[in-house]
Order: sequence, then C-alpha cells, then structure tokens
Amino acid sequence: MPVTLVAVLCSIASSNCTEVVVTNSNLDAAITFQQCLIGAQAGLAQWKTNHPIYRSDDWRIDRYKCVAGQYVAKAKI
Repeated sequence: MPVTLVAVLCSIASSNCTEVVVTNSNLDAAITFQQCLIGAQAGLAQWKTNHPIYRSDDWRIDRYKCVAGQYVAKAKI
C-alpha cells in the first residue's frame, strides 16, 4: 500500500500555511504506514533542515499526517 508523508508549514511572518508532500513510498520504498507514524517527526526535522525554502526560521511545521495512498497537497490552507 502506498504511503505519503504530508507536512503543513506555516510562515511566521504572514501566518500563511501550505501543505507539502515530504515523501512517499514511491520515492522511498522502505516507508510503511507504521514507520511513517513512528518516525515522521525525526524525518521531518531532518527534511526541514535540508530544504532550500523551508529551512529558515521563518517557517514552522504546524502539523503532519501520514496518508494511505497517493496524496496531492493543497496549495494554501
């Protein structure tokens, strides 16, 4: 079953939020739904640190979710 890790990131300056697909099982075959639920926080912290846009302190991770199947992120929330 495909799994998608989705993060909601919010700009601290403007309080705009956007959904971002962080990874899915098509990109990393080792991801299972259970592994997503257990290890998502550590993976998100590393992803945010390495991301060219969201790594600054101007963005914060508001929430995340593990979604069964393929997920298309919404532009604005």
